[in-house]
Order: sequence, then C-alpha cells, then structure tokens
Amino acid sequence: MSYIKHTLMIILLISSTTNAGWVDKQGNKIPDSDNMKSAGDLIAQLVITDNEAQVLKNWSTPSQSVYFPTADKIERNKIITAFIVFGGCAVDANGNCDLRMQITVYQPDGKIYSKLPVMEVWSGKPVPPNRSLGLSVEYMRIIIEPGEQLGKYKIDTKVVDKISSNSMILTSHFTAVEANE
Repeated sequence: MSYIKHTLMIILLISSTTNAGWVDKQGNKIPDSDNMKSAGDLIAQLVITDNEAQVLKNWSTPSQSVYFPTADKIERNKIITAFIVFGGCAVDANGNCDLRMQITVYQPDGKIYSKLPVMEVWSGKPVPPNRSLGLSVEYMRIIIEPGEQLGKYKIDTKVVDKISSNSMILTSHFTAVEANE
C-alpha cells in the first residue's frame, strides 16, 4: 500500500498529585500537544490507526510500553479507527471512574462530517491498576466512501472526567486519498 505508516509508542504514566502529566521512560515531562494533553491528574491521547486489530493485540500483550501502528493517510473504502489512551481519572465513592468523550469529525471543506453521541472512555470501572494507562472501551471507526471528499480531515475529541470535571479537546488529522494513490 502506498499510504504512510507510523509507529507510536505509548509512554508510561508516572503520576503524582503535584506533577501529573505525560512523561517519558526517563521521567522527563512531555509537553502537551494537539493529540496528547493533561488536565489536573487526567492525561489522554488520541490515537489514529488503520490497523485496529494490531492495536488491540498489542494492547492486550503485557509489557512496559505499547507500540501502536498509526496512520495519517487512509485510502478510500478503508477503515481508520480513533482510540483514547488515558490515565489519572478521578474516582467516585465506589472507586470507579466516569470518563466520557464526544468526537466530531470535520471534512476537508471544514463542514462537520460526523458528530458522534457521547461515548464511554472508561465508566463504572476502577482506575487501571498500578498507575497504568487504559484504552477507551468505545472508539470511532470511519470509512471514506465513494462520493465523499478526499483531503485532510480533522478529528476533535472532547474528553471529560465527570467526577473531577477535568476536560480537554484532543485533535488529530488524517488525509483521505484515492485507492492506489
């Protein structure tokens, strides 16, 4: 295939109440970016892939870091998937998180392509153990079909911790191209 492939390594979370945020393996703070942010103790990253099965397989394999195949181009009629990787969600009196997201996709002309209903990232479940990261329970899949615009699409994902009220908007892009381009 001619579209570009990237590999993303999900970085370990080192959390404390005074220094929450993304850090690398050496413990150095990673600054927020469009698709990876922190708000209070909450951290989240929007991951775009054209290989959903590999992401799920890699995620379920125990290790200190997870490699995700990511994509910034997708051919028409192929599936592109958006996941949220998160950590640091607040807990309720029962010890459970309530993390939600709403995804809006904009087509190349700037008009809304799709605005999904609020979806679960991680709700009614305990925080992932040992300060580890979690992968969203629900996620988005898109197929750019014949007749739909080719070009650069934008994905905005609002992630909200319903318990702490921490929230952020994560943004990523992908380019839809004709098959065999």
